[in-house]
Amino acid sequence: MKLTLDHNVVIDLANRSPNVDGLRQLMADGTHQAHVVEIGASEMRQRGIRPDRFDLFEQLLDEAGLYTASRLAPMMIWDLTFWDHGLWSDEQMAAEAKEIEDVLFGESPAIDIKGEPDDSPKVAAWLNRVCDVQSMWCHLHYGNEVFVSSDRNFHKATKLPRLLSLGAGRIARPEEL
Repeated sequence: MKLTLDHNVVIDLANRSPNVDGLRQLMADGTHQAHVVEIGASEMRQRGIRPDRFDLFEQLLDEAGLYTASRLAPMMIWDLTFWDHGLWSDEQMAAEAKEIEDVLFGESPAIDIKGEPDDSPKVAAWLNRVCDVQSMWCHLHYGNEVFVSSDRNFHKATKLPRLLSLGAGRIARPEEL
């Protein structure tokens, strides 16, 4: 079974959190294939790591036991993603990402980050949204079967059926596998 692991799950694996013990066992058994979304490297900005340090994302993956996991490249986003770890997008890809964004954040106001310093709470909130959208976009684009996330936003009763209707297959918390 092909799993897409969101960045929170990667961090839980690196931290040896008990909620991922079952997931770790499934991966060790070889019954489930883990895929990580490379947008996670951009999400590390919240740890004070800027986009020029993809190697530190690789280090996190190694700590999580995911160094050999398949990688899913997100859409290229200027000044956010890494040059060699993103896809040039077309209108259809952008429309798919917009549809995911509408499902996940349509009820929330847009976040304007113009003039905001990189370490501001507004930029952090915006970055989190972009990474969530790109993580789900990658899951759909690459045709994986289960999106694994501990982020409550993906599991909300108002959002889950809509994400499934987009083709998400199954969305599960790590402890549900």
